Amino acid sequence: MMTSLNVDTALLQEAIELQRENSLETLVEIALREYIQRRKQPQHLELSFGESLGAFREKYQVHELGLNPDRIWEDVRVGTKH
Repeated sequence: MMTSLNVDTALLQEAIELQRENSLETLVEIALREYIQRRKQPQHLELSFGESLGAFREKYQVHELGLNPDRIWEDVRVGTKH
C-alpha cells in the first residue's frame, strides 16, 4: 500500500540521524506501534488519588478482608512505640 505523509523535515531528519540503521519505513512503523500501544493503555492513569484508591479497593475487594483500620493504625495514631 502506498501512502504519502506530510512530516516536518527537521523532525524527520532528527529521527533518521538517531536511527541510521533503520529505514524510513521502519521508523514510521515503530512510531505507529508505539502510538497505538500508548493509546491502548488504560486511562486509569488520569484518575485522582482518591479515585485510584477506590478502584483498587473495588478491584481487590478490600472490604471483604475484614480489616479494622482503628486496630491497624492504633500505634501510629497514639504514637506508641514497640
